[in-house]
Amino acid sequence: KRGVYKMTKSILVTQELYPKQLEELKEIAKDYDIVESIEDADKNSVEIIFGWSDELIPLIESDESKVKWVQYAYAGVNTLPLKLFAEKNILLTNGSGIHANPVTESTIGLLLGLTRSIVQSAENQRKRRWKDQWENEETAYELAGKTMLIVGAGKIGVQLGNVAKAFHMHTIGINRSGRHIENMDEQFTQKELAEIIHKGDIVVNILPLTKETHHLYDQSLFSKMKDGVIFINVGRGESVDTSALMKAINDGKVRYAGLDVFEEEPLPSDHPLWDYEQVLMTPHIAGRVESYPKYIFPLFMKNLKAYLQGKELPENLVKLDKGY
Repeated sequence: KRGVYKMTKSILVTQELYPKQLEELKEIAKDYDIVESIEDADKNSVEIIFGWSDELIPLIESDESKVKWVQYAYAGVNTLPLKLFAEKNILLTNGSGIHANPVTESTIGLLLGLTRSIVQSAENQRKRRWKDQWENEETAYELAGKTMLIVGAGKIGVQLGNVAKAFHMHTIGINRSGRHIENMDEQFTQKELAEIIHKGDIVVNILPLTKETHHLYDQSLFSKMKDGVIFINVGRGESVDTSALMKAINDGKVRYAGLDVFEEEPLPSDHPLWDYEQVLMTPHIAGRVESYPKYIFPLFMKNLKAYLQGKELPENLVKLDKGY
């Protein structure tokens, strides 16, 4: 029978988990009641939240709230009430890194779809039309020997760099701090981006959305890119000024664009991007994994063990003032 739990401390789990994972959680957090629905939770006993829903905002806003830590399952935290977390001194950890393989695979898929005539061939297949792409060798494009410039080279960028090098590409990583980035032949800081972005034959955006990255890719930055650049966005749609991107495509500055994210989602059916043959779009699915429980639970458990020992959370602690 369902009822409200009356425990001193509880962990509210709104993230889907496997039964064995729940049992493991209960074994590790013996002093906590594990609650699996918002309705069943004693709002004044919840100390840890695993998962997130906007329905939880009133719980956190309450003067009686005891929430100290939220483990979010996804990487981007721009839609979360970060200001509220800061005001309440709530720790936030995210799922950064668990999408490294799928985003890398999606990025390479977009590239191959655009450069190897796969999209055009699929369209011709549906029409039962054989069109020899060798008729126009000017459309040929090889990844080998090209330079991939990865903007926002965190955990995803490291994996993307690894795969890009398997394609015999030269890799350039861009990060905020200037710290060493694995699998990069060169690296620069984000402040240097405008000065070196011309080096990239392929520019891949994986940046989080912050005040600094909103419309980072504007007309000025696109103008500094190499002529005929391929632009891939698997970061955040709002990082790109869509009108500036379309102008860059119209002007021939951008040869192809692979887009998984957009300023407005879903993309309106009357948006002009739908008609661009040079654009390959996916509906914000680059980070899709086979199983979120498989990836996020080990990360949460590593943080939980540290939390129970009074230690700093070791994985993906978000800087609330910076938004990543």
